[in-house]
Amino acid sequence: MTQRIRLHEIVAGATALVALGLGGGPAIAQPESYCDDPGSVEAADTTRDLELEQFGVELTIPSNFRAILLNNGDVKIVDPGTYELLACIARGGDALGRGYAQTRVRTVENPDNLDLRQLVEQTIREDQTLAPYTFDGQQGYLVTQESNGVPVGIPDAYAALWVETDAVPGAVVISRSCDCSGQRDQLVSLLERSSLLGNSQATLP
Repeated sequence: MTQRIRLHEIVAGATALVALGLGGGPAIAQPESYCDDPGSVEAADTTRDLELEQFGVELTIPSNFRAILLNNGDVKIVDPGTYELLACIARGGDALGRGYAQTRVRTVENPDNLDLRQLVEQTIREDQTLAPYTFDGQQGYLVTQESNGVPVGIPDAYAALWVETDAVPGAVVISRSCDCSGQRDQLVSLLERSSLLGNSQATLP
């Protein structure tokens, strides 16, 4: 079963919009007691299609996961337990820090009009490697990191796809990160279910 959701629907409720800085004005912290942390919540078996028109992509995500539009234009996708904790912190609550898995979609400008491989090589870190990857018929590059190095290296804790779309002049980066391993496989699984918007080769789940 698949549901479709668009960008303007990605965070439910005006209170959440203001608390996370997603509304028309700046975020205003409200008094909040110590945040209850429900912990990470497992992904639902059902999915929904998240249309991100400003990036030119459509991601098929678990139906219970929440997407957050950040003030810088990035979109972060997290499990509902992590979303509730982040929303509480945004309202001024206190919480113990913990790691969490996230998918993030962002853009990288290309003012020098480099080809995509050059742009990736110029931007990624020295401990990251890239390999060609085809996303919905479009040539891109998969960036992986052998270890995050903090504080004790966790293998395969970050992976990202760099791809060009018609929606942006630079590159779109879709990444998975976590204080845990296995992020390359998690990202590839997401990409295999997702597509480019307006691509004649794209098929909906």
